[in-house]
Amino acid sequence: MTKLKRTKKYSGISPERLAELRRATLVASAGASTRLEGSKLSDKEVERIANIVFERKQEYQTS
Repeated sequence: MTKLKRTKKYSGISPERLAELRRATLVASAGASTRLEGSKLSDKEVERIANIVFERKQEYQTS
């Protein structure tokens, strides 16, 4: 078997796009998990909560 040599870990995907994909996956996964537990939160509501958490996290990192 021949190994392909990669120069970047995520060749062809910009860091910004990768961050968007990770965030969308987080929201969808968290929404699905809360619904399995019986919650009625939509993905939009989960996204609003995630925005609050991420803003607070950034505040602590820059302090």
